[in-house]
Amino acid sequence: MGGLVPGLLAGLGLFGWGVRESRWWRLVRYEVGISGLAPAFEGFTILHLSDLHGRVGVFSWPPFRAALARAHLVALTGDYFTLSLPRAQVAAALAALEAPYGVWAVSGNHDYHRGRLRLEPWRPRAAWLDNRAVAVERGGSRLWLAGIPDLVRGRARLAEVAAACTGPEPAVLLSHRPDVITRPEAARFALVLAGHTHGGQVTLPGGRALVRHTRLPAPYVAGRLEHGGTVLITSRGLGTSELPVRLGARPEVVEVRLYSKPGTEVANHA
Repeated sequence: MGGLVPGLLAGLGLFGWGVRESRWWRLVRYEVGISGLAPAFEGFTILHLSDLHGRVGVFSWPPFRAALARAHLVALTGDYFTLSLPRAQVAAALAALEAPYGVWAVSGNHDYHRGRLRLEPWRPRAAWLDNRAVAVERGGSRLWLAGIPDLVRGRARLAEVAAACTGPEPAVLLSHRPDVITRPEAARFALVLAGHTHGGQVTLPGGRALVRHTRLPAPYVAGRLEHGGTVLITSRGLGTSELPVRLGARPEVVEVRLYSKPGTEVANHA
């Protein structure tokens, strides 16, 4: 019994810190050099949000508001709702997001119920990219933006989506899971934005995730990596699942600024 009470207190203290850390947001910025990026897209900024699981309180955080004001485009990569918060409340917060070149979304595994996509009442108001590709036009030039649904729960058609990005212009892919990076068709994309892993959500000292939620090696759990000629950015996300705690994997808002790699040929679209 002598060690039981101190152990319980330590466990409660750790749990309490984990709950607090789950609301300790941070803003992470990346600059990504893209071959063939047109001058019109120099400095083009994407605000990437993933795995909210209903945690829309971050939308009133001043650094988030400033990042949203800077963003040209908002990219959402799945897992929007949770059972503990009213869907209408979360949907209203998502619907209020705005950016000059749109708010674009793909579905995650938690967005499906019994094999069907369940995103009402928000989905009809979103610019949906599941198995779609669109050309973002700016200053007479184009940048492709594409998306696929969750690789496990959805019916992702990556080959079709990659083929839809016609012409020499660079392309950006939204995918809930980072595992897409190993597919041959992912080579069409200069940048892949993903989530799902929560950065492990609970990590050991040194940042090693207890559960990776991916078949990829540990370095792919969070952050930026280059795979072949493609940059993969995996967000730690904003919400939690299973347990309402985070340890060593703070929730994050990701800001990505694009620039042209020096010496690369630029594709112009008249």
